[in-house]
Amino acid sequence: MILSRECIERPRTPVELRAFVEGVFKSVPADRDEYRLGLGKVDLYKEFLDELVPLSLFATIAYPEDYVVQLILGNQGYDATVREPKSDRVVDRVEITLPHDGREASVDSGLVAERGCGTIHLGSPGDDLAALFPHVTKACESKASKDYGDCTLVLAIAALSPVSGFEDRYEQLIQDLVGTMKTFTFRAKRVFLLVMPERLVLIQSESPRPQPRLGAWTLD
Repeated sequence: MILSRECIERPRTPVELRAFVEGVFKSVPADRDEYRLGLGKVDLYKEFLDELVPLSLFATIAYPEDYVVQLILGNQGYDATVREPKSDRVVDRVEITLPHDGREASVDSGLVAERGCGTIHLGSPGDDLAALFPHVTKACESKASKDYGDCTLVLAIAALSPVSGFEDRYEQLIQDLVGTMKTFTFRAKRVFLLVMPERLVLIQSESPRPQPRLGAWTLD
């Protein structure tokens, strides 16, 4: 599968969007050239990995199954729109951020492309999650300095699943990260932390209670 602007920006329901993303992950490794482009986040693979993948996970949790989600490439101040299926009314705009160590990720993906495996990391369970803290803090500082109006901000992180026996440490790290994020004041409709693939935490909302139809998240 070769990614195109048309397939990236095609409006889809949350289930359709997630199916498309999973289809790309299944088909690309079979094409060596496309696989190398994906590892290096070349061309549209950067938008696919940094925006569309977390958007697909967020959408399946946060919106009704018949809503229509569309990634929009460009510099318009948000990454996606969400519409009601019948009226086509825009009910949300979403800005996605994926805080991570870009330099380390680039080196690691280069090694995978060259020799089939990346860097070996030694440490304690949860260290990879703790290593994301400065990148999340930096992203929060940047986002809090801007006015996103009626947009929903989603900060998505990818970390290894908790190792058996260390779930408490993992949970404490998540709570520490949530606490840090809540020290910031964002000018946005809502702010979420998405711990990929399926944990969603509400960080900030204009309303004292989440909207019922968009309420499939964890309140910490």
